[in-house]
Amino acid sequence: MNGRTEIVLSGVGGQGLVTIGGILGEAAVLEGRNACLSSSYGTEARGTFTKSDVIISDDEIDFIEAEEPGTVLCLAQAAYDRYSPVLGPEAVLVYDSDTVTPSGKGAAREKGYSISSLAEPGMANLAALGLVVALSGAVREESAASVLRKKTVSSSPLRKGSEEAFRKGFAAASL
Repeated sequence: MNGRTEIVLSGVGGQGLVTIGGILGEAAVLEGRNACLSSSYGTEARGTFTKSDVIISDDEIDFIEAEEPGTVLCLAQAAYDRYSPVLGPEAVLVYDSDTVTPSGKGAAREKGYSISSLAEPGMANLAALGLVVALSGAVREESAASVLRKKTVSSSPLRKGSEEAFRKGFAAASL
């Protein structure tokens, strides 16, 4: 949990990738580290390719996009197809086995999880966040859970059960 960590969260619009990227960044800041988030998505509200790059570092961050991600989350086939062929063997590619059919041709270490079955409908992104935190070691579990507790209020899109979904994803990484 030191140095620099680059994470790419990818899928399609509407999956909550920007939300979980923000949670990762806030958890890093809570730990006294630097963090930045950059996102790109199509003009439609849902359904187009979306990605969020999260960079966490003990030092200053001078470029806001991931150049050598250590962890890449793919929640849609389009995301997997984009990242699997270009990642090196040092990267971990985490994918939702419910929505992605892996090719097995990439060099990255690929890990598939039935992410949608880990959480209630609408909370798969939080289970995915738990997986990413556990597999990347980017932030401590409790730091991310603390940010979730703070954000789970009536005026937030996060709701009761968010922390439970996160913890289920975190636990699934060790199975």
